Order: sequence, then structure tokens, then C-alpha cells
Amino acid sequence: MTSRNLSDRYRLNAHDRGYDTRWKRVSREYLWRRPWCVGCLAIGVKRKAELGDHIVPHKGDRARFWDSTNWQSSCAWHHNSIKPELERMFADRRIRVTDLHLQSAPAVELTRARHRPAVGPDGFAIPGS
Repeated sequence: MTSRNLSDRYRLNAHDRGYDTRWKRVSREYLWRRPWCVGCLAIGVKRKAELGDHIVPHKGDRARFWDSTNWQSSCAWHHNSIKPELERMFADRRIRVTDLHLQSAPAVELTRARHRPAVGPDGFAIPGS
């Protein structure tokens, strides 16, 4: 078993990592004030954000967890597709810490390469998708 698999196996649940009732309330308010996914806006798409994302992973650091300057609004697609790749690139030292933001040049490049807008029955892209 690799060290990555071992750490994944023993990862704390979301509540124990800090995503508790307080986080849900604060995150909901943050998204109310910043309702659009910053990654989508960076490519000219206006999509509702679904969650508050930590730009720099907090890794259990409570100060970083609650530092609102380290938050960004994100849709689920950016959070689950683009952000993990950015974090891998950062871990491999291929990008800088500032490039973890979904509006950074590497994030925009990844988004443009992977983004596939939804297509309507008429065969054209659905605006905002």
C-alpha cells in the first residue's frame, strides 16, 4: 500500500476536518455574497457557485481554514475536476501557490481544455453551461 492510499484510508470525515454546522452557515453566507463560480467567470461563463473552496488547502490548519481571504466560490465541476489537478501540479512544484486560485492562468488553461458546455436539443451550446 502506498503512502497516498494509506492516508486516504485514514482520512478524517468532513465534520472532523472542520466542515461542521458553523462552516455550513458561514459558507452559505459567503456564497450569498459571491454567488458565481470564479473559475467559470474566468472563461466568460456565468454559473452558480455550489460551494466555498479553500484556495490553499488548509490541511487541518484552523487559522487557514477560517481565513476568508483563502476562500473562493466554486461550482462542483471546478471543485472536483480542476482544483484537484491544480493541487497535484502544486505538489509536484509545477505551479506556484498563487496559481491554486481558479482565476489563475494555469486554472483557466485547464478549464478551457476540459470544459464542455451542455448542448441543447437544437445542437447548440446552452448559454451559461
